[in-house]
Amino acid sequence: MKLLVVDSDRDLVEMLTSWLKTLGYDVRRAYTVERVRNEWIEQRPDLVIMDIMLKDADTLTLCQDLRRQHDALVVIMNDGRDVQDEVRCLEAGADDYLRKPFFPSQLLARIRAVSRRARPTLERRPSSILTVGPICVDALHNEVTFEGKTARLTPTESKLLHLLAINANDVCTTEQIVTHVWGYDGEGDAGLIKAHIRHLRQKIEPNPGKPAYILTVPGVGYTLIRRNEEGEVREGREATRSLRIVSV
Repeated sequence: MKLLVVDSDRDLVEMLTSWLKTLGYDVRRAYTVERVRNEWIEQRPDLVIMDIMLKDADTLTLCQDLRRQHDALVVIMNDGRDVQDEVRCLEAGADDYLRKPFFPSQLLARIRAVSRRARPTLERRPSSILTVGPICVDALHNEVTFEGKTARLTPTESKLLHLLAINANDVCTTEQIVTHVWGYDGEGDAGLIKAHIRHLRQKIEPNPGKPAYILTVPGVGYTLIRRNEEGEVREGREATRSLRIVSV
């Protein structure tokens, strides 16, 4: 697996690079915007580990720009403690978020988790396309098409939407989502999931503020509603019929 480590702190980059190489990873490094662009485009890393405070750059905008040329997984590092920073990064398309300071084992867990959830998506055949009413999810190319308009998905968004599509009209619990998308067991991180759900709604909902397709089941999880061409809900299974569904 090819990694790109990006930070203005050269000592941190060198330390992480040396350590990750001992684990068998092919690691590139960058300290400046110019170097990031060159390494990202020329080396085409599988995963980029990048500090949000890179000098002379809006890191999130830079990632979005470079992803149009080569779509890599992105883990953002940040020494801030504001929860809104994490939400902003995830909503902008980051696949995971890691607060500084961190233990090496924490970073390794993030790398393994995002690579596990990306690998099945990358290995699916082109026929791995799911259609739920007017929504078409292409898990191979990380795209969703809604009423003829196609939008790009991050690997995390693609995995999450694919899970909801497979279980259309059924409720996916937060624990099921975390296990499927992030690859580990335990209690679901409601805030993390909510950020990705909000981003998905912006891509497929006619009115993201009043979603008609990706709905919230309070205290349980989320469901993707299967609607017909007239916008009516097609007959669902017991979970959807028996639980109160809201759109927030």
